[in-house]
Amino acid sequence: MAKYTSDYKLLIPKLDLSVEKNTGRVPSDNKFHVVYKGNIVASYHSKREAEERFHQIVEESGYKPEPIPDKVVTPGEETIDRYFQAKDLFWAEGPKYRPRGGKGR
Repeated sequence: MAKYTSDYKLLIPKLDLSVEKNTGRVPSDNKFHVVYKGNIVASYHSKREAEERFHQIVEESGYKPEPIPDKVVTPGEETIDRYFQAKDLFWAEGPKYRPRGGKGR
């Protein structure tokens, strides 16, 4: 099992909900603390347990993240994207098919 010795923070600012370890808001005891609205709700030795509690609070609150707006792609941009993808593929795959050998081949 991996040991987490550095700082850690998982945050949803709109809920003021976070999982923190060794930050200024929580004690430096190498535990993962679930902080909700400025108060430490729970502390765990394992990151997995802390994240499970974090997700449980998110579900209980009914929080839904805002959808990311779709980018409208114009036909010109699509053509340029296709060109760059084809160029990248050519240079990535091209050397596989070059003739090999030396004298006498």
